[in-house]
Amino acid sequence: DKWYETHSSYDATYKWPCEPYIVGNTANMPPYDERFVHYGNDKAQHLLNLFYKQYTFVVLEDHFLLHLPHKLAEWADQRLRNEHIGEVLTLTEQFKFESGTEAGVNWHTGVRFSPGTYRVKDGKMIVWNGKEWVDKSSGVPSDP
Repeated sequence: DKWYETHSSYDATYKWPCEPYIVGNTANMPPYDERFVHYGNDKAQHLLNLFYKQYTFVVLEDHFLLHLPHKLAEWADQRLRNEHIGEVLTLTEQFKFESGTEAGVNWHTGVRFSPGTYRVKDGKMIVWNGKEWVDKSSGVPSDP
């Protein structure tokens, strides 16, 4: 394994879905989406959001984390997982669209929108300026 034998840190390529353990400065870290209350995709959506917001993922040399085995939480019960899988998958797709659009990323491809890309929302044209969505007529930042 590359991470085990490396003698220097290296960039890791993001690929959906992934749920690695991460270390980061919490002051600038976007929060988890609290709508993910059932088992599944909570860590994956958080990493996707970081990717959309152009965080970089780096594998650190000579560092590792341990995940100790523990009793599964009640919400991780397979019966409950099966019961809520449709809700989790629907929410995941909704989150991918919302967070990607907000960050100026095509959520299907992971490619950033070009400045000038527009959407029509509530009868108004909003335009991606390379940093945020703005109302074309007023120039005021707009929720996508």
